[in-house]
Amino acid sequence: MRVSELQRHQSFVRGMEDRATNLLRIQEELATGRSLFTPSENVRHADQALRSEDALAADAQYMRNIEDGLTSVQAADGKLQSIVDLISEINTLALAADNSSQNADDRSNTALQIDQKLEELIHLVNASDGNRYLFGGHNTTTNPYTVVRDADGRIQGATANEESIAGRIYRRIGQDEDLQINVTGDRLFQPTGSAGTDADIFYVIAALRDTIANNNTPPAGSEDTLSNAHLREGLDAISERIAEQQTYLGAVGDRLQRTMSRLKEREIQLTDSLEQAQGVDMTSLVSRASLEETTYSALAGMGSKLIRQSLVDYLG
Repeated sequence: MRVSELQRHQSFVRGMEDRATNLLRIQEELATGRSLFTPSENVRHADQALRSEDALAADAQYMRNIEDGLTSVQAADGKLQSIVDLISEINTLALAADNSSQNADDRSNTALQIDQKLEELIHLVNASDGNRYLFGGHNTTTNPYTVVRDADGRIQGATANEESIAGRIYRRIGQDEDLQINVTGDRLFQPTGSAGTDADIFYVIAALRDTIANNNTPPAGSEDTLSNAHLREGLDAISERIAEQQTYLGAVGDRLQRTMSRLKEREIQLTDSLEQAQGVDMTSLVSRASLEETTYSALAGMGSKLIRQSLVDYLG
């Protein structure tokens, strides 16, 4: 079968186009670091890449949740430690006022110091981290506690935001794995139904201040419940209750950090899996690119000779 000049030219042009297409594809793979652009190119690798990408996206969200949780846990733990330290300072002042070596003026000054520490306590229990209150339960945009003052402006107690104070806040840190990241105000400072009792931190400190201000003498008929020693026992119990919640926060922080480490290790594995599915052998690609360029240049040279020869034949 005789091959016409047109067929020869068409075959040559197709060969040039194929080489150009191959070279362009290699250049794209080198530029992007990917050898897979559409699922149809390799179904098995495409499925592997898709699963790796989905897992990486999910884990990235878990890690963001963990970072947010760690920020809240660390902020809350810091404030609780300040409150525990404050209680210890109040206890020390109250113990000194219970000593017979102090006179009425000394105790009046001690009561003023305790009153200032009670003001400081209010700021700590209503503390926020950014725009979120730490101890307000699930309502993080409203003060957990509202101060109650007497006619002279002195703190007599505080009332909790009952609608949210016991609310728990969770963060998803894994598939079907939710973790509570907050400690609620009702467990810490004023358990539900305990306002005005020995379990209420605001009541105990205010009562201790007033007893000491009255020359360390409780009101008549309340010698047992409002005595310096009894109120200090109440403060000790409250301090222990707060310490228990600090222990919980410590355990939560440890779990968050361990989960973060595990997710980061998995991120490396998933990234390797994704690169295996989508990635390229750079050494092989560079070699192939060089071969295609050489072949393309050779064909281009042959093409120019072919065109000149055809022209001579035509003129002849």
